[in-house]
Amino acid sequence: MSRFALVVALLACSACASTSATKKDAAPEAAAEPAPAEAAPAEAAPAEEAPAAQSARNLNLADIPFAPFNPEQPEGIHVYPITGNPQAGAFNAIARFPAGYRSPLHSHTANYTGIAMSEGMVHGSTADAAEPLPKWSHWYQPAGEPHVDACVSEEPCYMLGFFDGAIDMLPAEAPAAEPKVRVTRGDAIQWVEVKAGVQMAVINGNPKEGAFQTLFQFPAGMTTNIHTHSAAFTGALLSGAHQRGPSADELVSLTEGAVWSEPAGSAHMEKCGSESSCIFAGAMNGPLDTEAVELTPAAE
Repeated sequence: MSRFALVVALLACSACASTSATKKDAAPEAAAEPAPAEAAPAEAAPAEEAPAAQSARNLNLADIPFAPFNPEQPEGIHVYPITGNPQAGAFNAIARFPAGYRSPLHSHTANYTGIAMSEGMVHGSTADAAEPLPKWSHWYQPAGEPHVDACVSEEPCYMLGFFDGAIDMLPAEAPAAEPKVRVTRGDAIQWVEVKAGVQMAVINGNPKEGAFQTLFQFPAGMTTNIHTHSAAFTGALLSGAHQRGPSADELVSLTEGAVWSEPAGSAHMEKCGSESSCIFAGAMNGPLDTEAVELTPAAE
């Protein structure tokens, strides 16, 4: 499948790491000032199959091999599938919207969770929705419900998408009479402490019972032991400087915008930088087991 189908789906949809990351800085945050919006095509382009996750992958934003959904329009939407096959079933991906992008009103046959990784993202239920959401805002978009996505910024906007089924994009002529989408603004997140200062804000699902999507917040300097999870884990760093890897000697330095995939049963550890807390989005395809996770706070 061509990555372009994915993009379309994902972003047309949102309209709706292979190697360890280097220590490059991530791209700067998008400015929040609105820019003129241009209409986006509703047709989906052929997409390339996402690579199968055989081992842990960590990629900083600057190193993500984004690809345009339409080779004849390289200035358009770009996407990178982190895990899964967008044409066959559930998948996770990061999308980059060009400044001024606006999708047509559309829907998907799959439910999906979207997370604004930068300022300037718009997700609304009407064709004229224009209010940008703060960074870290997230939404759960039910299948079959019309919506739009846009980037009202002078810089590209980045969005993380977790889909529970294959991607498609179905044009819609009218908004839903009673939208069921759940949107949480980034400045209104309700954090709940789960263990030794680590906090979570669940977006969808139940971490104790099965697949879920959530935001995690690690205190500055927090370090875990080497551990595994019985579920596969896809993540993206929203804020802070973070390190992760199979051991303390093999940690990869990640900056804002980085993404990763950790297969089920893969040994790894996490370490948040000492300057500020680390916030990252995560999706697991099964319950969160933390019994084997040991947390060490920053030294006083």
